[in-house]
Amino acid sequence: MNLKAKIMPVFVGLTLFLSSCASLDGDPNQQAKQGAMLGTLAGAAAGALIGGSALDGLLIGAVVGAGIGAGVGHYMDKQEAELRRIEELEVKRLDEETLRVRFDSDVLFAINSALLSSDSEYALVEFSGVMHDYPQTAIVVQGYTDSSGSEEYNQKLSERRAQSVFNFMVGQDIYPERMYSVGYGEAHPLADNASAAGRDMNRRVEILIRGKR
Repeated sequence: MNLKAKIMPVFVGLTLFLSSCASLDGDPNQQAKQGAMLGTLAGAAAGALIGGSALDGLLIGAVVGAGIGAGVGHYMDKQEAELRRIEELEVKRLDEETLRVRFDSDVLFAINSALLSSDSEYALVEFSGVMHDYPQTAIVVQGYTDSSGSEEYNQKLSERRAQSVFNFMVGQDIYPERMYSVGYGEAHPLADNASAAGRDMNRRVEILIRGKR
C-alpha cells in the first residue's frame, strides 16, 4: 500500500468528524470530545505515544485554560515531585511536557471487576488532589488488561475500568472537560502473558498528563 492510501482514511475520518460536530449540541463535554478526537485523527498516521494524540486534542480543544509558555518544564517538574510522594504510583517523565502515571489494576480493582476497591481510594484521592492543584494540564486515563478471556470481554473491561477512574476524579472536582478515558483491552502488553508475573504487569491503568505550553 502506498503512503497516500495509508493516510487518506485519516483525512476522510477527520472530514466526517468535522461534518458531524453540529449534531452534538447539548453535550456538556462536546468541546473536550471534539478536541480529543481531532488530536486522535491528526496523529493516527504518526505512530506516536499511545494516547499522546488525545492529549494534544484536549489542548487543541482549549479546555485546559491559558498556556504555561516557557515555564511548562518547571510546572511539570513540580507536579512530578508531588506525584512521586504517592507510594502506589509509578511515575515516569516522558518528555518536558508529559508525565505517565501507572497504577497496578490489582490495586484498583478486584479480578474481573470495574468497581474501584476501597483500598484504591486513598491513592486516587491523593492523585486527584495533585491534578486539582495543577489545572493547566490535559489528562488521558487508559485501561489495559492481560490476555485472559476473550478479546471482546477484555476490551470492554478496560474501557469500564478507565471510565471508573475518570468518574472518581470528576467526583474529586477535576473538570471532565480536561480529561479523556479510553480502553485498549489486551493490546500493548508490557510483558509476556504466558506467565502470571507478565499478566500482573499487563493489568494496569495508565494516566498521561500533559502541560499546556
